[in-house]
Amino acid sequence: EHKLMFLRCEQFNVDLAAKRYAKYWNMRIDLFGDKAFEPLTLDKALKDDDVALSTGFAQLLPKKDKTGRSMLWIDPACVDPEKYTRESMVRALFYIQSVAIEDESAQQKGVIFICYNGNNPPFEAFDRQLITKWADTVRGVMPLRVSALFILHTPFLFTVLANLLMFFLGEKLQKRIRILPNDEKEMLERLADCGIEEDMLPTDIQGSVKLDHKSWLEERRMAGK
Repeated sequence: EHKLMFLRCEQFNVDLAAKRYAKYWNMRIDLFGDKAFEPLTLDKALKDDDVALSTGFAQLLPKKDKTGRSMLWIDPACVDPEKYTRESMVRALFYIQSVAIEDESAQQKGVIFICYNGNNPPFEAFDRQLITKWADTVRGVMPLRVSALFILHTPFLFTVLANLLMFFLGEKLQKRIRILPNDEKEMLERLADCGIEEDMLPTDIQGSVKLDHKSWLEERRMAGK
């Protein structure tokens, strides 16, 4: 099943899937060291990354969009590099992205990233090295297809953020970035046009989902995931 994820991601192009599979394990060894071959669960490979995981920087939304794509809610305001190492946060992101593609539909349709800046993230949240390492886990490595990246509530320092994203994501992923209007009504309308309804979105933008990342992590841990 694990290898099949790479085939689905590359639309059953065997050569591309094999290259991605090899890069995935090289990256996993680089990130996790002697825990690379342990199960990718909270109590095994991620057992030393509780603090980074608990920040809520990246959270998996409970519903998929209308086409079956998983959605990750990114809140840069949750970044606090004094509490964990940059490497620990990258491992946490690696784990959450892995959870996002557990479902076959997400492996085939891709994952939507929604970057929410409404909580006024500090300048330090736009960590160039963190964004670089994070992007490196995605581009041609994880069996994850970035379907779209929506940027909500464009921050004052957006020029910095945009330049970082454009530089590190690469030409292919750049084309999938969507910057939405700051007006929430218009923002929700634009998201709905893309198959993302209000009942799929957090209450931060007048959606119906009450995020409880702590409970989500505890449920995963209790299930041995």
